[in-house]
Amino acid sequence: MKHFFLGLLAAASIAAAVPMSAAQAQGDTVRIATEADYAPFEYKDASGQLKGFEIELGTAMCAAAHLKCEWINMDFDSMIAALNAHKVDAILSQMSITPEREKKVSFTNAITLAPARFVAAKGSTITDDPATLKGKILGVQSGTTHETYARQKLGGIVDIKVYQGQDEAFQDLKAGRIDATLADSTIEFDWLQKDGKGDYQYVGKPLNDPAIFGSGTGIAVRKDDTKLLSELNAALAAVKKDGTFQKINAEYFPFSIEPK
Repeated sequence: MKHFFLGLLAAASIAAAVPMSAAQAQGDTVRIATEADYAPFEYKDASGQLKGFEIELGTAMCAAAHLKCEWINMDFDSMIAALNAHKVDAILSQMSITPEREKKVSFTNAITLAPARFVAAKGSTITDDPATLKGKILGVQSGTTHETYARQKLGGIVDIKVYQGQDEAFQDLKAGRIDATLADSTIEFDWLQKDGKGDYQYVGKPLNDPAIFGSGTGIAVRKDDTKLLSELNAALAAVKKDGTFQKINAEYFPFSIEPK
């Protein structure tokens, strides 16, 4: 991303007082934080290459905005701190737009929408009713809205087990070390079609708590990086208008995850 500052020499003292974004400092390169442990949105293939819905979408958006984007793989719960420390320039990793996060970062328009749901073994008595979770072990990923929901709504009811990555929670579910997991239904859909097929299922109704789960997911940027925010919103609109978003959506899901 190239930024041209008119009258730079004349306004040197003013410019020095305004922190330059990392994207500006690197010319047209934007560093995007993601977590390669959240298939089908972000994952690594057998050769170690990043793949997934948001990798394809982000790449298409970068092309539309004429930006050179570099993907940075990191733990989800460290992303906002890394963004505000100028270690990355944006976050694209199924991050829900919540009031709490909006105190720290700015978000683009919503990119995807997927309700949170519980998944457990077939035949389980667990539903979305907290009473059915009493004494059970629930697995959630660290730093997610699902962990927030579990602590705020289910504290003292379930034994909450926190994982660095959602894949670890799925592995423990299969191994019988936890009774259920709570995550985005889109992530669970992918797992249910593959590793959990036949033995596990959604249980209970989708959870609807906007104060915790937000209004969809978006790309996070620093609050002072209004130019990058504008460019990404324009790019998102462009890939939706030309059908790129819908094409990528169809590659991964038999249903639309585009917010309406």
